[in-house]
Amino acid sequence: MNELRSLDHSANGLLTSAFRAGTSNPDFTEYEQAVRYDHKVDTEAARTFLDQAMTRFSQAERTDSDVWLGPRLHYSLRMTRREAADRGLWRWFGVVFAPDYVRWRWASTDRQPEDEAGAANLERFVGAESKHAVARLWWMAELFRDGPDYTPASAALSNQDIVNNLFRMNIAHHRPTVQAAVRVLEGKSGRDANALAKAVNAAASTLKIDVIGVDVPLDPAASDAWLNGDIDPVQFFESMPEGPNDPRTPPGAINLMVELLEELYVEAPVRGFHE
Repeated sequence: MNELRSLDHSANGLLTSAFRAGTSNPDFTEYEQAVRYDHKVDTEAARTFLDQAMTRFSQAERTDSDVWLGPRLHYSLRMTRREAADRGLWRWFGVVFAPDYVRWRWASTDRQPEDEAGAANLERFVGAESKHAVARLWWMAELFRDGPDYTPASAALSNQDIVNNLFRMNIAHHRPTVQAAVRVLEGKSGRDANALAKAVNAAASTLKIDVIGVDVPLDPAASDAWLNGDIDPVQFFESMPEGPNDPRTPPGAINLMVELLEELYVEAPVRGFHE
């Protein structure tokens, strides 16, 4: 099992366009630090899933790979939310552990291998969780899973406007809201997702959504069991893994939020639709 590490932000100066294009390979050793938790983090399983995604999906299907990879990456990288909030950890993942995946997923599809133009943007290696190539998948799976069920997370990852808008807002931490959003936006376009996210975020400034859709807390015992459980990546190449066995989001709370979101959606100015 590879050791989990953190990368200091001062290493950013080495992340030139040549590095981001894959034509330069600096030594980052002096910027790395070991990260140790009370439990193990199986980076080898995560590497297996990353390699499988790059094999399974063509360049033209890179966006689709998010749906497959997000839940499996979360299943393999077992961390608490507090641990996953470490920006240095994700810098290490993007720059040292999986820069090949970052380039595969985010570099321009029409560039030549030696061409620095069209290389993956810096934020995909070291940016915030909403932009980082690996962190965004882990956090989407964490926030959009329903207890152990990753199905809603896969549905959310299939709509890039959920990833680019709703995921970045504070309301993404309210489980009844995100579960309702996945249901309301099923089969709808990215423009719909964008408009609804803005409408819900605006409404959250005046409505107490956590009072409208009352959630139940996550289960610390379920988290501990998951953190220390066995991981078998090959078993889940075809079938969906399970996340921490937290309580499901209360159905009544989801239904209430579905009603609210549907009302907001009707009133939301979707460009090219509600005009």
